[in-house]
Amino acid sequence: MLDQTTLLLAATRFTSAIARLCLGPLLPVLSSSLDFSEDSKPMILSAYSSGYLLTQIGGGYLADRHGYARIVSANVGLSALILFYISTFATTSVAWIRALFCLGLVAGPLFPAGSAAISANVKADRRAASFAIVDASASAGTTVASLAPLVAYHMGWRFIYQFTGVCLLLVSLGVISSVQSNTGTKTVASLSSSSSSLPFQTSQHPEDDKGSKDRRTFAMAIIFTPVVVSTYLCHCCDNFTKYSINSWTATMLVNTHKASPAVVSSILAGQEAIGVASKLLIGTLFSFPSSTMSLSSLFVKRGTISALGFVVQGVALWCAFQAATPNQAGFFFIVSSIAAGFHSVGFRPVYLEASPNHAGAISGFGNSIASCASVLGPMMIGSSIYQNNDVEKIPGFQYPRKSSQMTRTEDWSKVAFYMLLTNLCGAVAALFIGYCSRRRRLEKPRKEYFI
Repeated sequence: MLDQTTLLLAATRFTSAIARLCLGPLLPVLSSSLDFSEDSKPMILSAYSSGYLLTQIGGGYLADRHGYARIVSANVGLSALILFYISTFATTSVAWIRALFCLGLVAGPLFPAGSAAISANVKADRRAASFAIVDASASAGTTVASLAPLVAYHMGWRFIYQFTGVCLLLVSLGVISSVQSNTGTKTVASLSSSSSSLPFQTSQHPEDDKGSKDRRTFAMAIIFTPVVVSTYLCHCCDNFTKYSINSWTATMLVNTHKASPAVVSSILAGQEAIGVASKLLIGTLFSFPSSTMSLSSLFVKRGTISALGFVVQGVALWCAFQAATPNQAGFFFIVSSIAAGFHSVGFRPVYLEASPNHAGAISGFGNSIASCASVLGPMMIGSSIYQNNDVEKIPGFQYPRKSSQMTRTEDWSKVAFYMLLTNLCGAVAALFIGYCSRRRRLEKPRKEYFI
């Protein structure tokens, strides 16, 4: 049976994913309704991630010191207010960019705070499975977000943001009520003894501890170890791929294959639904007994699994963006979603296992770096797919053409190349997780965490 920490985290990530990721599928509808220019689309798609990366490290630090509950309740509550603003007052591309930037700013601490909560409140052998469930919940939110074009066709795009805002408020109230129900309990558990902890309890970091300075120095050293840096690189490649797909797949299906909103929604929802099932199944089948396995052996297994996922995902996406029909593209997108499920038991649990006492800080630092890839991905794709071609070439004419003689076309083969190259880089980084852990022998530091 799922513990309360995992359930609340899953609900939070589910609703937050809808708020964040419905933008890409809705972009063709929004462009038609609000008259967004082609040049503004990459900025709109990257605005959320630009704000998101700024609050990762601070959010992880605060979660390690003060617990998860205050952060998540403030996060989803403020996100709901911003969604209400978007649905009511945002009518220009500039307003959307500012609102989405603020939405990312308040949502930034969610991922590192969730890692800290799992590390503190879930048993060591269940952490990877709990992480996979929470990750699958985020993918389930992406599945619902992919249905946005179909819902917008019947209810309008403003209804989507308003309804999602209401759901976020309900989640915020659920977290607050959960904390208030435990206010009478004074149990204070350290991060290393998580088997008997209550959901969202506060960690203990006494200021008068003589070893506090040494622990902070040790935390900074852990953040930059080769294993953790390789995890950051894997996360960057995964984010670049994930947010590029979410941002531009609907546009590709509409512009290249002339797909209807129903077809676009079915393809996007289908791949995300299968991705959710893949993460849950893989998280169950490959739940390694971390308490009885050396850390280096565990990281070798995790790195190998993620490397396999990256290779399969890269090849599948290369085929998807060069498919001849929308059905072929949908099939390869489904294959890529299945392959991405391996990361839930691959590089992602390394954030929790490299140093459980500093899981929030490490996750915050890593997600800040990976969020840069989330910004870069949609912008690179948006700037590379469009190209200007001469309608008519006049022999001997060497001067620039007039704008009336140019036509704008899309080249999705470049996207296919970017997807393949990015995932191959991710596979190399994943293999380095296992290689570096073997070489650096981290078993001794691991024992220090649990003293």
